Order: sequence, then structure tokens, then C-alpha cells
Amino acid sequence: MEIKEIVNHYVNFTNDILEVSFRTIDDEDTELRNAEIPVVEIIAFGYDFIKNDSTLLEMFDDEDDGDDEFFDEYSLNKNESLDIYDLTQFLNEYYLVYPDLLPKKELF
Repeated sequence: MEIKEIVNHYVNFTNDILEVSFRTIDDEDTELRNAEIPVVEIIAFGYDFIKNDSTLLEMFDDEDDGDDEFFDEYSLNKNESLDIYDLTQFLNEYYLVYPDLLPKKELF
């Protein structure tokens, strides 16, 4: 089993869960696998590709205009800093160690 393609990914920082959709080399283009992996598992495997980017918050830290909730939400949901190569490497290693956790194929 090897990951062929990451279709979608999202880090839910509220629940500390990585939500990822992917295909393995054995999957057809019409098939997809969806997984939810706790961030603690990613850290336990020695990967540090998930970054909670607070740059936007730091720019507006001195201002108190009541928009903190908007910037907190934007910052926590920003996944541009997630490295796809590292994510693929992690998933390959994770499912090598835990093959029983590999999600079943679903039609796309």
C-alpha cells in the first residue's frame, strides 16, 4: 500500500484531528479514502508538518477592535503551511505500522 494522491486535507485544531482524503496506488480515480487521524499520532511518528500559523494575529495584536474572533478563526483554519510531501510520507508510514486502520474505499 502506497499513497498515490492527497485529494483534500484539513486540520481541525479545535479537536486536534487531521482530516484527509487520499488515494492509494491500488485505488481507481473514482475511489477515495477518508481518514481522521489524531494530531498526537502525527507527533508520535516524529512529524512536525502541521503549523498553526498565527502571523495574521501577530500583525493585529496591538489593536483591540473586537475582530479577534475573526482572526482567531482564520488563523486556526489556515492549512497552507501543511507540507504535502511530509503528509504523504507520514500516511505511508502510519498505514505500514497500522494496516488495519487503512480506511475502506468509497466511491468519489
